Amino acid sequence: MIKLSNNQMHKIEHLFKDIKFHMGKSVMDGCMGEAYIDNLDNPTIAYLLVRQYCFIDGDSKSKSAKQVLKTIPKTAKRIIANDEWSNIIESTYDDFEKTKRYSLKKEKDIFNKQDLEKFSKILNPKYEIKLIDKKIYQLIKADNEDPKQMLITDDYLNKGIGVCCFKQDEIVGICSSNIIYKDGIEINIRVKEGYKHKGIGTAMASKLILLCLEKGLYPSWDAANLDSLGLAKKLGYNYDSEYTVYKINEA
Repeated sequence: MIKLSNNQMHKIEHLFKDIKFHMGKSVMDGCMGEAYIDNLDNPTIAYLLVRQYCFIDGDSKSKSAKQVLKTIPKTAKRIIANDEWSNIIESTYDDFEKTKRYSLKKEKDIFNKQDLEKFSKILNPKYEIKLIDKKIYQLIKADNEDPKQMLITDDYLNKGIGVCCFKQDEIVGICSSNIIYKDGIEINIRVKEGYKHKGIGTAMASKLILLCLEKGLYPSWDAANLDSLGLAKKLGYNYDSEYTVYKINEA
């Protein structure tokens, strides 16, 4: 597979017109990740790599499709593709899990700012939402207690945006840009165990969406589960569709 430079992304635009998990757009925009293609002059298969995700598209019936899958780095633990790729993925890997994610429509001018303002202020006074500045960013990165450490934007201090929730000196929730695009961000939200279902996620997400709208950024949301989907709908997003993610367990 051939790695593309940022000024070559136009060669695969036709293959990624409908990226369900919007993270792939970050690669196409040249902001994060990498793109690979089978042939520079006549591309038939390509994939995008960002974080632990791989987005593959193209001719799944090609004789080289299975071989292309085998070139995906083992660090890419999750593969996202359209339904046409399901059989070839399942016949290539021996150890995998299938899960569903839920795509939200990428619509502008859908948010009710009054509702978001109200949601951002519903917390019990013992909690406080703060912008993630340099000091808080360093606290987040230094927290090695959580094996599922919150992923926030690379070069966060220059490119990222986010908020967190404190209970006294303890960070109990984080809502931040994870992946970034030219015109927006992908929201990543985490609330510590023991602090869920207290309105923390709703308050943080509302605050971050408002901050994005002020800066002219689109706050993209993609739901990993039905709880996340329900929160997204509450905040103003509209459901698009579900899609399959393959988690590859092979070492």
